[in-house]
Amino acid sequence: MIDEKPAVADPHWGQLGREEKAECILRTVENFIGRDVSQGVWLDVGCGSGGVAATLAQHVKQVIGVDPESWQRWQQMCDKSPNLSFHAGSYRELEKVLAAESADVVVCNQVYEHVDDPQALLSAIHRVMKPGGLCYFAGPNLLWPIEPHVFWPFVHWLPRLFAQRAMTALGSKQAHCLDAWSWSYSRLTKAFVRAGFVASGAISERIRAQAQVSPSTFSRMAAHLPRSVVSVLTPVAPGFVFILTKPEAIAASP
Repeated sequence: MIDEKPAVADPHWGQLGREEKAECILRTVENFIGRDVSQGVWLDVGCGSGGVAATLAQHVKQVIGVDPESWQRWQQMCDKSPNLSFHAGSYRELEKVLAAESADVVVCNQVYEHVDDPQALLSAIHRVMKPGGLCYFAGPNLLWPIEPHVFWPFVHWLPRLFAQRAMTALGSKQAHCLDAWSWSYSRLTKAFVRAGFVASGAISERIRAQAQVSPSTFSRMAAHLPRSVVSVLTPVAPGFVFILTKPEAIAASP
């Protein structure tokens, strides 16, 4: 199923690496919980042109992608995977796409920095997740000195209009791409708590997943880093990976 909205063409960031990223997300979730998650209903919030969702659909029972825009590739992907559907709409309208407490796994990958209210995004995800469900949440770190969308140093620490004008004056053609608003580790973890999640750092599991999906000397070496070391370095890492869990309902005492 695809909502009827004018479709847009491929994104400027391209399609390369979508399959590998999806495989890493799947392996990260499995590494974290230690069991198979293929029979669940997955929701990809901010799915973009759909490459990650389409790859996940090859491995799990059902995948639903939601994005503010409709993309031209969606129909072709749905034709290949009957268990895949896409919907164009805001994260604020997730309950129009699937019922409350119906998603087993939610993917929120590199999305929070692009929305107008990350706290509202987290609350919307919490509402559609089953009790005991989980969310793969990844995104950039404000404290990392290189802005990950334009690859310029420090510009995301400056007033936005000033930074864009400075980039343009220095010859950059990417100033218009400086449109993300990252948060720090402290601010994000507080937001998780306010939304009702239990948050666990999952960078170690993501590193191990990368070594499983795309083995290289570097990825194998990184996979052997002690979890304690990764945990200490997480607040200053280039980006974050969390597994957010929605607690099971606690039965009232008789």
